[in-house]
Amino acid sequence: MNEFHYFPSAVYREEKPEWVDHVLKNVERYYEQQKQINKEQNNLWPVIQTGHMGNDPELFFLADYFAKTATDLLRQQGNFIDPFEFYTSGMCGQEIGQGGMHEPHVHANTQMCGLFFLQAPEGGSYPIFSDPRTSKAMTDFMMADNDVRVGTPKIYFNNMIPGTFMFFNAWLPHQFTINQSQNSTKFGHFTLCCKESQYLYEIHI
Repeated sequence: MNEFHYFPSAVYREEKPEWVDHVLKNVERYYEQQKQINKEQNNLWPVIQTGHMGNDPELFFLADYFAKTATDLLRQQGNFIDPFEFYTSGMCGQEIGQGGMHEPHVHANTQMCGLFFLQAPEGGSYPIFSDPRTSKAMTDFMMADNDVRVGTPKIYFNNMIPGTFMFFNAWLPHQFTINQSQNSTKFGHFTLCCKESQYLYEIHI
């Protein structure tokens, strides 16, 4: 019997360990600033999310790399993106302490997301990606084994290392598991947005 796979959901991964020391050194001050704010607000939740870091001169190369790579991936997926200009709309540092986690979510009004891992302790938090076909969940069975197949409902990335860079479409549901380590999981989180470019108006003149 012929088998055809349609509507794929892609997750892209590459390793950039040579960037970790420089990025972590410059992100630490954002973590500390946010921790102080959380303390003043009596926020004891063990998850820290900094403000936008994409305009930091020491980190601009990272924001630029994410935007260019994510845009290239959108083009490789077959999207006609010439009428749009893309930019890193969000770039924050996230730290998940012991007992912390992220619920499943997607990012509205965004095209691509990225994660750049800075600290990945054994037993730490790691990302899970869920099947975006919400109607499928109503008829899901338990899987017979751990192989990734057409029916697999979730993909577990429990092998993150410092320097792992991930890219994925913003509509792909993702979450972070509960951190069972005494050490924090730290990573940069990126979002890509677009705006109409001058090209759009030129082709309609």
